This record gives sequence, structure tokens and C-alpha cells, in this order.
Amino acid sequence: MININMDKKRRRSRSPEKTSTERRDKKRYRVEATTPPALDINNYQLIKKLGEGSFGKVMLASYTIKKQHVALKLIEKEEETNHKDIRMEAAILRLGRICPFLIRAYATFQTESLVVYAMEYARGGTLHQLIERQQYFTSLEVQFYSAEIFLGLQYLQKYGIVHRDLDTENILLNEEGHVKIADFGLACTNQLGSKAYHGIVGASGYMAPEVLADTAYDASADWWSFGVVVYEMATGMLPFSPAGTSQEQLDNIMSREPYYPKHVRPKLRDFIQQLLKKKAEHRLGVCANVQDHPFFSSVNWKNLKKQRLVPPLTPTIKPIDGLSNIPFPEYNITGTCMIKDLTYIDPIWLDK
Repeated sequence: MININMDKKRRRSRSPEKTSTERRDKKRYRVEATTPPALDINNYQLIKKLGEGSFGKVMLASYTIKKQHVALKLIEKEEETNHKDIRMEAAILRLGRICPFLIRAYATFQTESLVVYAMEYARGGTLHQLIERQQYFTSLEVQFYSAEIFLGLQYLQKYGIVHRDLDTENILLNEEGHVKIADFGLACTNQLGSKAYHGIVGASGYMAPEVLADTAYDASADWWSFGVVVYEMATGMLPFSPAGTSQEQLDNIMSREPYYPKHVRPKLRDFIQQLLKKKAEHRLGVCANVQDHPFFSSVNWKNLKKQRLVPPLTPTIKPIDGLSNIPFPEYNITGTCMIKDLTYIDPIWLDK
């Protein structure tokens, strides 16, 4: 587990629980009488689906006790579920309490058949949606969003965490437009200073050459993915085609260089080129500090860290319709068990 100094396998088909309608309506899940309200799934009402995360479904919900919108990640328990990975993701989500550029968990808990992460709802949508709206960003806009993403990645690496699934869909925006890195279902931890990660993991078009080659890698893979994200912001495109097999994607990366439109300024172009070095040991973030690159020379890091800088673009905030009657999924609980060291409530959230 992560020391934070704070208190795709094949799925099996399951049949719905064979309970009476009367019993199901009375109480969907068994909870103890002393269960705190934030850890009682009956106090959350689903509104709509937001997306599919790593190994789970993400739903917009209302925490009815506070009448607050939250994002719920629901993970179905299965016999083959890796509980270590679930506890790891839950622990990483707690870091959002002290790093504003990471999605924050309000509570993590479980029922007999589900693991539930109650998280802050980023109303500004995804960075991908913002890029689609703008087509591409100016150099100053790229600088702002890149700097906030960098601070989030830097904080993860402080705790030995490699995200492994960084892309513009997993970078969210809050209502003001600040960055929130999300979806830690594929993250690895506790491997500081060693190339101990294996596996072709991540989104097509964002994976580093060493990942596609299925060789051992470390946090340098995240710096490559970061470079892809920066290129996408600057051009509206991916630097290398995501089509084909992993080997075909790797061959494409190793045999060519990205195209840079004329509007991409020299400092920004060099910044991207340093992040997209094909050899990990030559990559910015590995051989030199990302923060020291000339592209960031005008950034006021003190104000940026405290979110005092106004985001250059205003995200599109879609209205939330009234509450719906979407039921929580119910599964056959045979073979599942309660996971240790999962329960968590953010005390600051409770105090508000």
C-alpha cells in the first residue's frame, strides 16, 4: 500500500439476485445500523452514467444527506478481483485531499457485491472535450494546462506512483477550469527508483515505446504520455497513429517524427520533443527537471500551486437534470468477500 501519511481480467457473467421486489425496495443492500451516512449506499441516488473507468463504471449521483453532486465509481466484486489493486486505487484517491490537481475521494466503502468510490464531481468535463471545442490551444494555454498536469504527476511520483493511463480523457476539469487527473485503476506503486513495471497498459496513441515493446519501465512512461497530451493540446492531433497492433504502433513511433504545424512556437516544440524522446533515459523528466524547461520560464509556480491563476479557457458546464430512479446494479454475491482496509471518509468533507 501507499504510505501517504494519512489516516482487465475476463469478467464472468452474473445473474441478478433472486430477492423479492418487496425486500429489494425496502433495502437494496445490507448495512449495519451504525454505518455512517457517507458510507451507506442508500444515501446516494444515481442520476446518469458519466463513463467507464478502469474496471468500473462511473456515475453521476446525488449524496442526498448534503444534497451534493458526486461521481461514484462502482466496481463489481468478483472472485478473481485483485483486492490489492482496489485498495491501491482507493489510497491514491485520498491524495486528492492534499493535492488539488488530483481527483479527490470523499469516501470509499463497499457493499457485499460492490466497491464504491465517492469522488468529487468535475463539472468542467474532460480535457479532450475542451480540445475538441477549441481545435487546438495557444502556446500560453498549453503552458497553463501543462503546468497543472505536471504538478499532479510530480505529486504522484513523490509517492512512487506511475499512472500508466494518462490521456486527455482521464484529465478532468473542475467548474473553474483547473486540472484534475483521474482514473488510477491501472496505476502502480511502491517501486521508487526501479524499472519494475511490465505490461502493455494504457490508451492507444499514448503509450511509451518501452510499454509497447513490453519491456520493463518506470515513471518515464508517464512523461511520454504527458508529451502526447501536450502535443494534442498544441495541435488537436496525436503525434503517432493509435491504429494497429502494439508492434505496429511501436514501429510507427520508432520510424518517424511527429509533424509540427507552423503555429507551434519553438519553445513549445522543443518542450514536446524533449518529452517524446524515444529512449527513456534521454526523456525530459528523467534526464532533467520538467519544471526547468524554458517553456515554463514565465510560470509563477507559487501561485499556480495554490490555484490562484485564472484558467485561460472556460469549460462548458452542462446543466444537471433532476434526479432519476436509476437503480444500483445487483449481483449474485456468491464467492465475494469484504475487503480489508478499504473504508475511508474525508473528514474535511464531512465538516463542510
